[in-house]
Amino acid sequence: MRWLIPAISLSVVLLVVSALQTPWLTREACSRALAGRPGVVMKELRIGRQSFSLPGRLELKDVRIELGINGKPLILETPGVIVTGLQSVWGRERRILVSLEHAHGVYDAGDAREAGLQLTLAGDTLSGSVTAQEAVWDNIRARAVSAFIIIKGAEIEWRAVKLQAYGGRVTGQAVVHLGPSLTYAAEIFVEGCDVAQLAELNRELADQLNGVMTGAVKLAGGIGTVDTLDVDLTMPAGGQVSAALLAALTQYLPRSREKKRLDFLIRNGGKLAMELFSFTMKGGAKGKFTGELRLRSREVNLELNLAHEINTDGTLASLAAYGQKFLK
Repeated sequence: MRWLIPAISLSVVLLVVSALQTPWLTREACSRALAGRPGVVMKELRIGRQSFSLPGRLELKDVRIELGINGKPLILETPGVIVTGLQSVWGRERRILVSLEHAHGVYDAGDAREAGLQLTLAGDTLSGSVTAQEAVWDNIRARAVSAFIIIKGAEIEWRAVKLQAYGGRVTGQAVVHLGPSLTYAAEIFVEGCDVAQLAELNRELADQLNGVMTGAVKLAGGIGTVDTLDVDLTMPAGGQVSAALLAALTQYLPRSREKKRLDFLIRNGGKLAMELFSFTMKGGAKGKFTGELRLRSREVNLELNLAHEINTDGTLASLAAYGQKFLK
């Protein structure tokens, strides 16, 4: 009878290994893991093939996963996922590593190609690095994207975000709280982005301004809203502004050679060389914003310092509509 206990133990191990070879158990485990996260629902998990090897390595091939996040689908497709550390599931120091490469992800207005994830599940926290060769979000295109992500409960935090876009470099960080009352806060730092390359994103802006933009944008709000906003953008020497934008100022300028030059540029749709362009904006409470526009041009001996106030309904759409109107 001494052989009975080892035989039973071996049978149990073989049963566990056999169960871990089946996609059904993986689907069930993923659904249970996501069950406690507000606003996140497992809709589908397809696995072409799966294999498990001791002590705790699981390999999945041809994977397609669809999640519902705040009512919007997140779809991720990848040729392979490797999970290691499964032997620690029942241990006190649980630490599971998940890695995948060459993935394609789609969420809402976003699309990431040749993406990679190296994530660690420790306790109830999922964290690790995220990369993508190309990414698009609401027509904003980026390359060489990288970030460190931390997911805990209903909070998603993005740290050390880096990407290349429109001839320049963008860095930043953001925090999103999921759930019915979704909120966000983000800091974005822009270095050397060419305004002319923004034509596909905002034709009016590219038509009215030329030059390289540097600065920072800080914002926070909820679904489709901006509660606080702090913008500070500058364009050093070498930039240009459409003379038509300054047409309303010509009546206040004295008769001079510079005024004649400005009138000529306005009539002919020309641009004015600038030594300085600076735009700031703050606010957001009840949809009210205040700001300042500074412009200096030796070409027409003009130095402009214009304060402005914007009243909106507090939504992103109304703020974008104001910007379009200003540039026309």
